[in-house]
Amino acid sequence: TRESVGTDVLPHLEPPDPVFVAEVKAHVGDVLLVDDGMPTEGAAALARLAAEAGVGLLRLPANFGKGHAIAAGRRHLLGRVPAPQAVVVLDADGQHPTSSIPPLLAAAADAELVIGNRLSELGMPPLRRFTNRLTSRLLALVTGHPVPDSQCGMRLLRGRALREVEFPGGRYEAETLHLKRCLRSGVRVAWVPIPALYGGQPSSFRGVRDGTRVLGALLRA
Repeated sequence: TRESVGTDVLPHLEPPDPVFVAEVKAHVGDVLLVDDGMPTEGAAALARLAAEAGVGLLRLPANFGKGHAIAAGRRHLLGRVPAPQAVVVLDADGQHPTSSIPPLLAAAADAELVIGNRLSELGMPPLRRFTNRLTSRLLALVTGHPVPDSQCGMRLLRGRALREVEFPGGRYEAETLHLKRCLRSGVRVAWVPIPALYGGQPSSFRGVRDGTRVLGALLRA
């Protein structure tokens, strides 16, 4: 069974690069773009891109946040017949290189949740790097498991991580909370090094607001 991909599209004004979408499709075969409440013009352009690229499109009525977008994409994919055996999630703004998909697929032979590890890279903005290191260390303390990178959005879900451990709604804290649930449930988790590609693009992550949400997720039951 060929893996499906949920591509989280944050509410940017422009759709992802068609070359990026084509490269993702070449690696996994089946792509789902999740439109998390893009403005009308951007949504229309995204719909055209999906049609031209021959990929799926799931449009949400409003910008509910990254966690809700991933959760909605997961439910949509698992509702298919047949449902995918694995789902790769990556951001559509180009921060996650498509060349890192094969290492995630390879690591999934021994893990049910595979996460990119960017912390060996110096390209991450200092505030993001500090927040990620802090939350990763706290999550390691809370769960008793080593956590190299708790917040990387590029990840592969299969087995229990895909079908049994519910992916929560919310914003950036959802990925940390899902990882916490997986670690506490005994799900096999692996990390693979990936580059940190920012290239001066504006980030939807807000250090204080979203960092507080992530820290709050660590304190939840």
